[in-house]
Amino acid sequence: MRVDIKDEAEDNLRFIRGAMERAERVSALSGIGGMVMGLVALVAMAMASRFTELGDQLLIWIGSAFLAISVGALASWLKSRKTNTSLMGDASRRFLLCLLPAVLVGVVITWSLWPTPQVVLVPALWMMLYGCGVLASGTYAAQPIILMGGAFIVAGLFTAALPAHWGNPLLGLAFGGLHIACGYQVYKHHGG
Repeated sequence: MRVDIKDEAEDNLRFIRGAMERAERVSALSGIGGMVMGLVALVAMAMASRFTELGDQLLIWIGSAFLAISVGALASWLKSRKTNTSLMGDASRRFLLCLLPAVLVGVVITWSLWPTPQVVLVPALWMMLYGCGVLASGTYAAQPIILMGGAFIVAGLFTAALPAHWGNPLLGLAFGGLHIACGYQVYKHHGG
């Protein structure tokens, strides 16, 4: 049986190209977007602190989450255009596939706990689930993203151990402070 060298070379190149695409990291994540997301969280913390009921505070946080996600997506899209990288490349899809299940579980748990006294667990659960999703998706992103995921898990564990009235300030410190710190590292060391 005769082997066509050209076909074999093309197969090898396809394999190598596929391996490189699977190994690439998400480079379109915007550090500036992460920092702005953190600022949105700090504003949410300040706004939520005006309310005494946890349900009212969580409604502020839910609204701010939608705003922060929009800001982060827009900033990443702008960065991908500036750097001429694909926002929806293979690594970005894997990043989202790792992050979204944890976020969806958070939505379901929030919905389930909302009418119960256990709603006090929601801030800690949000931090831990987001941390798990970010930690998993961080394998396709820059090193600061992995560290941020782990820090969210630790913050959630502390929040679970503290009295419920610490929920709002700790949400602010975690979602605000960690996004600002991580965003700065991505901005400074990973292309904006």
